[in-house]
Amino acid sequence: MPPAITFKLSKYAKIEIIFFLVYFYGISLLSSFEYNFWENQYTGISIQEVEFSLVYGTFNIIAFLLFYRALQYSLKKDKFWAFLVTIVLFLVFHFFYKKATYVLISNLEFLSDKIRNDALKWYHLKRLGFTLSYMIGQLCGVSFLAYFIHSAKQNEQLKTLKEQQLISELTYLKAQLQPHFFFNTLNNIYSLALKQDKATAPLVAKLAEMMRYILYKADEKWVSLKDETEFIKNYVEVEHIRYRSTISISFDRQGIDDESKISPLLLLPFIENAFKHGIQEEEKEGFVNIVICKTGEELILEVKNSIAKTNQHTDGIGLVNVKKRLAILYPKNHKLEIQNDGKIYQVSLTLEMK
Repeated sequence: MPPAITFKLSKYAKIEIIFFLVYFYGISLLSSFEYNFWENQYTGISIQEVEFSLVYGTFNIIAFLLFYRALQYSLKKDKFWAFLVTIVLFLVFHFFYKKATYVLISNLEFLSDKIRNDALKWYHLKRLGFTLSYMIGQLCGVSFLAYFIHSAKQNEQLKTLKEQQLISELTYLKAQLQPHFFFNTLNNIYSLALKQDKATAPLVAKLAEMMRYILYKADEKWVSLKDETEFIKNYVEVEHIRYRSTISISFDRQGIDDESKISPLLLLPFIENAFKHGIQEEEKEGFVNIVICKTGEELILEVKNSIAKTNQHTDGIGLVNVKKRLAILYPKNHKLEIQNDGKIYQVSLTLEMK
């Protein structure tokens, strides 16, 4: 059997269908019900009133649906004159359309005599006062719907465009970060290899673990906070192998769970900056203290490092990039404080992880 063909209406099509049914059938029936209740002391709607609402409602839907589509087209053109021309042309069209409708209804034999006689009577009327005012009210309602749908679609397109732009920017920032990270780490390995140091092999092994993480995790939107902090732990151990006992290095994790998620490689630049631009020139002194703590929905990162006398601590490219990523990913849900007194450089980052 051939596959069944299914049609799925968009949310805007559903809004349009509901609007036209309620506006041209429902309101007329409700008006009749209200009139009978208050004026005729009768609760309900007669068969003739239902017939009237269905017949004239159907013809109105046809006319105003054509106007609605023409109005949508003029709004896409984004020209005010096109909007005005559409309304004027519809007013002219609607006059002749209404006359033709009366003639057609008066000749439809399956309709009741009353609705056919009324249609013929209204066809010969020369006064348009009530009909014109009623039609303008309908025109305003349909115009509002067209403008509402047009604005909603524009906002949705703008939102999609912004999301695509943010994804592209995040991808670009990650691409900048990764070569920068590997360049620094390979420099560390190179300096140890020149000395034929025994620590070279463990350092390469740690680097392999970190490369595996970057290859398989860095392109994901969110990763486990536990995996991310494990990656940072490996990075700190690499730096510890490099500096050995010369520099005091401490790393502490608290409250890290398996459920929490974070953008990959978001915290690394702060730690990397402490080693690269803080203590790289130190030979006998210096320290790096790192604390990552999760309490409730908040994640706190604190990085404190000494500044070498021969080095002017500056923000590296990784730190510049991560500030941009924070502005994109956590625009109102992060707090970053950086203090530098010339001797100690301290970073405090708080993230709301809801």
